[in-house]
Amino acid sequence: MNFLFRRKIEKTKNVHPRWLAMQAKLAGAKSVVDLGCGSNPIPQAKTGVDLYVEPKERNRGSGAVIDLENLKQRGIQFVNARIDGLLPFKDKEFDFAYSHHVFEHLEDPSAACREMMRIAKSGVIITPSYFAEIIFGRPYHRWLVMDRGNTLFFFRKRPFEYLPFGESPKLDQTGKNWTMDEKTNPFDMLLNDEDWYRGQDGRMPKLSNLLRHHWYGHSPLTEVVFLWENQFECKVIE
Repeated sequence: MNFLFRRKIEKTKNVHPRWLAMQAKLAGAKSVVDLGCGSNPIPQAKTGVDLYVEPKERNRGSGAVIDLENLKQRGIQFVNARIDGLLPFKDKEFDFAYSHHVFEHLEDPSAACREMMRIAKSGVIITPSYFAEIIFGRPYHRWLVMDRGNTLFFFRKRPFEYLPFGESPKLDQTGKNWTMDEKTNPFDMLLNDEDWYRGQDGRMPKLSNLLRHHWYGHSPLTEVVFLWENQFECKVIE
């Protein structure tokens, strides 16, 4: 249901221009690297990099293990490495470097920014917005991210910013059903991104629909889509 909703939103004018500009850049790039690719690199990428083969920090720990044989069959070179360290690529080896919801996890985002600029001519860094990070909260995210002009800012999360509205969605012992109790984050219930809490989103339909339109439309209110060419500034505030 939510997949269809996402596709419907992406076909409307609700999709933010920066997301469309990023898609255009991807379409025109001859060589693309997916930094923090997880188990399913974007179709345009011929190279994927990820530190975790197991889903330690992906999809709340319940995601798929990276299938190395599948990536090989797809013609994707996989590099098992951290992206905030030295990568085994030449300077400006790629036309475009893509990273989706990864930089908020990193120990050293400044190093990752420098390395990204070294290996690629242009790219995009996509993270949850400050607002999304606060209302949804993920305990394994280390940074609040904001962009202004050609500068990307990383603010170290403080303890009270980790889970201010409750706990993230969790699967029960069977691994099939999402649990729900008094500690469950109500914003996750209203977004219902992966059919976590079907039916709960109907309790406040106006707020639920607004959240979905911003989330699936890649609005700056819920997502940072930081496009860069040649180089950019990165500032880390501890």
